[in-house]
Amino acid sequence: MLGQPLQLLQKPGVSQLSTALKVASTRLLQILAISTGTYADKLSPKVVQSLLDLLCSQLKNLLSQAGVSVLSAGKDQEETKQEDGAETDRKDFRALIRKQHTAELHLGDFLVFLRRVVSSKAIQSRMASPKWTEVLLNIAAQKCCSGVPLVGNLRTRLLALHVLEAVLPACDANMEDDQMTQVVERLFSLLSDCMWEAPIAQAKHSIQIKEKVQELKLQVGNLLYLHVQVHLHLSECLTVL
Repeated sequence: MLGQPLQLLQKPGVSQLSTALKVASTRLLQILAISTGTYADKLSPKVVQSLLDLLCSQLKNLLSQAGVSVLSAGKDQEETKQEDGAETDRKDFRALIRKQHTAELHLGDFLVFLRRVVSSKAIQSRMASPKWTEVLLNIAAQKCCSGVPLVGNLRTRLLALHVLEAVLPACDANMEDDQMTQVVERLFSLLSDCMWEAPIAQAKHSIQIKEKVQELKLQVGNLLYLHVQVHLHLSECLTVL
């Protein structure tokens, strides 16, 4: 919710009151988050931790929305829905692409906001926990089975590294060696992937997307051709009669 643009524009089927309440509650949460980040040294640790837990759950929710493979989601829809025609399939596939792109942008906007919250050492030290480092590394480095990054938007992945840059220096000496080793290994693995594997995987993924779009276009063309042929045959039959 925090990562989404807020506006009071009337949408079809959406109550203006519910939209206003959503905007107001989100603004309130933003104010509380920034205030907590600014005065974390003077607040109760429980208050700070409660807010950070809420922000972490928001981040995970946005990641779950953004980290969906367009091709796999399209296949799932084809298996579950009834046959509504190739034109509907093509529109649904394009809608999936737009939806994923929008979700990745929302995730990036939330990371920009999160970077503003991470302003004090008290916040940074609490965010240097495995729960936070894992989700941030997942945004920046996790891959799909095809080798394509889970989050395709480069800006969003760089913003996750930007937040990590602010958090990791706050790690104290009591931090477990396993956690530090895991972070370092994943960062070096990310560097290797960006240099060698990711470009090839993304190129193949782009080709698959184009082939899928072209396939749906051909299906639409074939259906139109069949429709015209049927119409001509009906016209001939009526003429004979």
